Amino acid sequence: MKHTMRITLMALAISVLLSGTNVLAETVNAASIDTLKPVSEEAKKCDHLDRRDRQQAELKSALKLSAGQESAWNEWVGKINEGRKDRDEKRKNEESLTGLSAPDRMEKKLAFAKEHIAREELRLAATKIFYISLSPEQRLTFDKGFDVKKHHSHLGKHGKYWSK
Repeated sequence: MKHTMRITLMALAISVLLSGTNVLAETVNAASIDTLKPVSEEAKKCDHLDRRDRQQAELKSALKLSAGQESAWNEWVGKINEGRKDRDEKRKNEESLTGLSAPDRMEKKLAFAKEHIAREELRLAATKIFYISLSPEQRLTFDKGFDVKKHHSHLGKHGKYWSK
């Protein structure tokens, strides 16, 4: 008799705990569903591009460029931002890797990496040219204000791994 009484009390206690957990979980799920807003992929891209433009505007403002340095700035920004439009096509190419064999996927990934290195080398060359046009004080400001992660952060599946 004592044994069955203990089992009954244990079963009752467990069922009470589980039902309380379910009620709590349903409340949390209902609350989080109400606060969720659908976000399209296009909106994410626009936010990213807007953020980069704001960061570049802040850097330009902090540098206090002279009239003679404006053309160097515009050329540098053009080179840094080059290829923004091609990213969607590149992402589609990366997604097409799924149907390929392992060696073919590796060759394609290597080609993507070589393209990325070539773009970064062009950006480095443009940055060196622009950097030369800056005064020593402006160079210190540029060194503090230019963050590679901010200006070259990845979109899509890789973006979630980068710090903000």
